[in-house]
Amino acid sequence: MKNFPFKSIAAIALWLMTFQVSVSQINTDDKRFEHSGFLQVTVTSMKGVPKLGETIIFEGSQYPERIFEGISDARGKFNIWLKKGDVYKVKILGIGEMKDFNTIEIPDKPGAYQGKYQIQFELPISVTLDDVLFETAKADIKPSSFKSLNDLAELLKRKEKMEILVVGHTDDRGDFNKNMTLSLQRAEAVKQYLIKKSGAIGRIKAEGKGPSEPVSENDTDEGRKLNRRTEIRIVKE
Repeated sequence: MKNFPFKSIAAIALWLMTFQVSVSQINTDDKRFEHSGFLQVTVTSMKGVPKLGETIIFEGSQYPERIFEGISDARGKFNIWLKKGDVYKVKILGIGEMKDFNTIEIPDKPGAYQGKYQIQFELPISVTLDDVLFETAKADIKPSSFKSLNDLAELLKRKEKMEILVVGHTDDRGDFNKNMTLSLQRAEAVKQYLIKKSGAIGRIKAEGKGPSEPVSENDTDEGRKLNRRTEIRIVKE
């Protein structure tokens, strides 16, 4: 195998996660408990700091059409009602991906069930947006990229203190200086799109690395494709 310099991203692409859950039966006359369970959710960092604006998805295993969503407030909390008789897949909406977290069961039994669910996690400090693409040798964003960028813009709206760095990368074909310029222009294009959609002025910076930080070989089409990428680095959450 040909030797080539590349920067490992394993350490910076890691999700750190843990949870605590308790579900108990309570006495109440609230009719909503006949068919649903009530869950008090707390979302924090691994150090216990409340996380604002995190979207948590509860998806039914037996009934996939049962999809419920909660967004954490400034205290890292939200309340949610879940239909009884299912084991829910708990997912976290991250940057460019939906991460499976754990499961929680709401039993189909008579009586009222109330639970407390504590979610602790850290976002990866760097994420590659695989579906953000550009016209060849240009900084024009392809329309197929808009959904991923719109999702990121919504995250920036919810997380009012989040700061990110958009980093553009190219493969090593062509002139080095031109690639450096192109990678910066592409990062700037993403930055301006995100500012327009999110209003996060002053919280997004752009940087171009050209071919200087490959993650794969540049002597194959697949390797070059991996090296042409847009990376999002979380500066502040």
